[in-house]
Amino acid sequence: MYDEDSASCLARWSSRGPRYTSYPPATEFAPISPARVRSELAAIGEANESVSLYLHIPFCRTLCWYCGCNVIATRDETRGITYVDQLVTEMTLVAGHLLAAPVTEIALGGGSPNFLPARTLREVFAALERYFAIQPDARRSIELDPRTTSAPQIDTLAMCGFRSLSMGVQDFDDRVQDAINRHQSVAQTRWLVERARAAGFDDINVDIVYGLPLQTEETFARTVDETIALAPDRVALFGYAHLPSKLPHQRLVERAGRVLDPYERATLLLLAIERFAKAGYVHLGLDHFARPGSKLARAAEDRRMTRSFQGYVERRADNVIGLGVSAISSTPRLHWQNHGELRAWEHDIAARRLPVERGFVLDQDDRARRALIGELMCEGEADLARLGEQFRFDAEGYFARELTALDQLADLASYDRTTKTIRTTKLGRLLVRNVCVVFDRYFRQTPGEARFSSTV
Repeated sequence: MYDEDSASCLARWSSRGPRYTSYPPATEFAPISPARVRSELAAIGEANESVSLYLHIPFCRTLCWYCGCNVIATRDETRGITYVDQLVTEMTLVAGHLLAAPVTEIALGGGSPNFLPARTLREVFAALERYFAIQPDARRSIELDPRTTSAPQIDTLAMCGFRSLSMGVQDFDDRVQDAINRHQSVAQTRWLVERARAAGFDDINVDIVYGLPLQTEETFARTVDETIALAPDRVALFGYAHLPSKLPHQRLVERAGRVLDPYERATLLLLAIERFAKAGYVHLGLDHFARPGSKLARAAEDRRMTRSFQGYVERRADNVIGLGVSAISSTPRLHWQNHGELRAWEHDIAARRLPVERGFVLDQDDRARRALIGELMCEGEADLARLGEQFRFDAEGYFARELTALDQLADLASYDRTTKTIRTTKLGRLLVRNVCVVFDRYFRQTPGEARFSSTV
């Protein structure tokens, strides 16, 4: 495991950078023509390429002060019903271009998709079945809030073929929950796990967060242990991204106490890693843990694990199409994002226009760097020989400047010229975002550190 100096080393190397859930990062997106998106969707349909669908449900009953997602806090359930009517219209706009392209994955995120009552969830899935070519073995996953999910919702999801779910915990300590305005008991969380298992869910993920105000080694250790006791198949261990200049509501978090410094964050991170390892979980990528034999663990073993806007997932398709307000789509050639403001999204839907706000057209350089950074984020290493074969170029020569710069990060990564492989060190695996920054031409051109979260 990590020694007593590891926390100090992590803190010393701590900086800011993209999470690399995409490359180029979403911070590089700019206005893009809906016509370009229509052309991309048509190309996918004509080639009959596989598609993963993501549906964003933005509503939550309360606003958690730490949250960095696109969320609308409301208790008016009719807003969700109206939203779904509009979402179905967007489905028709997109499906008309995709034709019979096979859908191999459906994911609902938010917000809280369980803001929608069971009846409305059934309507969503019926519409998906009506307009898209959903494959019989398509993976179906959803994010659920343990505080508000009901038994009828779970049964409805199971009936619709859902077997994967993710739930937020963040922290079980009462004082930390007060600080972030999210109150959730162990009993509520355990009920959802057990009820989902009974309904046939066999892939359950739990999110926890380190770096929140008032967290201590003692309290966070209890949260980790309580999480392990729930026996989830996967755990996502996220570092709190405190960006109040972009997310003003996060200033409410500061009222409860100061945000933890890099050394304190590193200490909690290492504590959690050690406990998950002792419990038998496999550390995957940057911040995920999986039980041996679980779907994500098998995907990692088979090199089918990928990193997307949903974190680490099994690769089911190279084309991710997002539906709903602020949803992001990604293909090998193009990224685009829907309007982030509900009113603007609704306006385009009412006019039967694709509600595209911004995006990014990838060139060959972007695609090569995307592949390299993706390997580093998932595998902790990158094979330049294989990359060169894939993109038909001399990868070692092409990235000569970056490989030289990598020498300055000897504690984190190195390049083996014999095997033409970039490898992160044990410490570098936890700071792989620092390594990826070296190969990010946009970060090099416009550092803009205030835009990004801590790499520890």
